[in-house]
Amino acid sequence: MPKALIYATLVALLLNLGTPVARAYEEDYVPASSGKRYTPLKGPEIRAITGFSLGVPIFLNNREIVRPGADFNFWVGLDIGWLAFIGGFGASWNPIDLDGVAGNDALGRSPLTRLYISPEIRFQIPKSKRVLPYVSGGFDANWWRHREVSNVSCDFWYCSNPASFQFAPGFTGKAGMAIKGGSRVYVDLGMKYSMSGAGNFFGEVEWWLTPFVGVLYRGNPD
Repeated sequence: MPKALIYATLVALLLNLGTPVARAYEEDYVPASSGKRYTPLKGPEIRAITGFSLGVPIFLNNREIVRPGADFNFWVGLDIGWLAFIGGFGASWNPIDLDGVAGNDALGRSPLTRLYISPEIRFQIPKSKRVLPYVSGGFDANWWRHREVSNVSCDFWYCSNPASFQFAPGFTGKAGMAIKGGSRVYVDLGMKYSMSGAGNFFGEVEWWLTPFVGVLYRGNPD
């Protein structure tokens, strides 16, 4: 075969291979004079979020002994639109009225202390401009402590446990609504429903509700 014919065949093949690329480029190209805007495909918007809240834990068991208290929670997370992955930690205190234990008058009140770490997954509705409704669920790693009362003899954890922190696993479900107050700042209102297993502290499962108010900061997407 003559060399000239070989060269002509190779050139024709290269031109044919380049044609689809050129056509694809021409289809993607939007001339400025057309008035149309080219919008490339985007992945999920990712942003950092953080916040803190103050709440009032109200025990559903032994309410005549364990009084409403105070809860402080701080958290940080990653917001990808409809979902957010959050890690938080906090502390709570509930007064225990030992005067309410039969036969143990004049013992006064002492605090039940809880320290906890709580990873959670949040489902939210990010489309609304003024509010951000959400529900979430997460595991709680709890450490509980209560003063030991040596002169009290009873079968309840609030008058027989030692003063050192004891571990008990738990769970918290949360429902709330963040109301926009600034460009990236929200007022956070909601309710937490929590439980703690017996673990090394309680003799049975304990349940409590925590209405809360807080501040949420939602950054700009990357």
